[in-house]
Amino acid sequence: MTTRFFLTCALVLGCVASSSAQTAPAPSPAPPAAEPDYPIIRVGVLSYVQYDAELRNRDAFNAFDLTRAYVNVNGQLAKNVRFRFTPDVRRVTDSSLAGSLVLRVKYAFVELDNITAARSWVRFGAHQTPWLDFEESINRYRVQGTMFSEREALIPGSSDFGVGYFTPLGKYIDIQTGVYNGEGYTQTDVNRYKSAQGRLTVRPFAGGGVANGLRISGFYNAGWYAADRPRRLGIVMGSFEHTNVVATLQYLKATENPNAAAPRDIDRNGSSGFVEIRQGVNGWAALARVDRLDPDRALSSNSQRRVIAGGAYWFVWPRSRVGLVVTNEQVHYDPAAARPQENRLLVQTHIEF
Repeated sequence: MTTRFFLTCALVLGCVASSSAQTAPAPSPAPPAAEPDYPIIRVGVLSYVQYDAELRNRDAFNAFDLTRAYVNVNGQLAKNVRFRFTPDVRRVTDSSLAGSLVLRVKYAFVELDNITAARSWVRFGAHQTPWLDFEESINRYRVQGTMFSEREALIPGSSDFGVGYFTPLGKYIDIQTGVYNGEGYTQTDVNRYKSAQGRLTVRPFAGGGVANGLRISGFYNAGWYAADRPRRLGIVMGSFEHTNVVATLQYLKATENPNAAAPRDIDRNGSSGFVEIRQGVNGWAALARVDRLDPDRALSSNSQRRVIAGGAYWFVWPRSRVGLVVTNEQVHYDPAAARPQENRLLVQTHIEF
């Protein structure tokens, strides 16, 4: 009798529990995430400090100097609206301010995000042109000196006033184009002629392990100094990025007519190779770069070659990095260039946060 009683109670309790489980209300859906409290402002700094010792010519000149100092102000005004304002501190070498450190605006633009695809954008104002900012994202040694095309004055700086557009096409291709004044951010536009620029980058083995780091890029600038005075530049570059190796190899060809007093189309071409062997993004690294330029193909024996070699140590954190870089740079000129050979030792720091 007692056993039958307990079995009956257990059966009743089980039925009640099952009924309660079946009739329990479904949990309420999570409320949508609240929008951030815009605007969101972030301030950062990028600076390059160096010691330059001339080992050949210039009477053994040596000096400590500040070669770049940015105060980066980045802001998000709404979900898909951003802005950037970056004053640039640099030393002036002409006019009554020669030798002074002056402040001027390098970046000042508004950006509309996700226009045609995720990560796409449109920028208006003084912003990065398609090539140099891209190359500097691969070669992190802008602290040592400007990239090949900028150093040879074929691109007047990494920023210009205009409108630009960027979009990825799946995981294999990205495109950046724009129309700019063509004079760079350091000068105002002098006439009605503009510069149309575009870059196409293909990652043929996207997602393919080590081969994922291989990219092929092409760039073209169609600009004018004035009517019938072209400013053309084409670049083709292969690049490879890996935890322990970064390398680029590029070829460029340009047609320019910069001299209004004696107009003449000047054909130039050149090549540049860069390699970095490193522990990783942190730690020791060895680097080498070789540039070769023929500044006027109509003349013979006037080419020049730049050789850079050295080492570095990098400290990298999620939102900041510090690099200590030591290089030797040599520049060799052919006899017709009629310029003295150069050799310098550079000790430099890259500080970014």
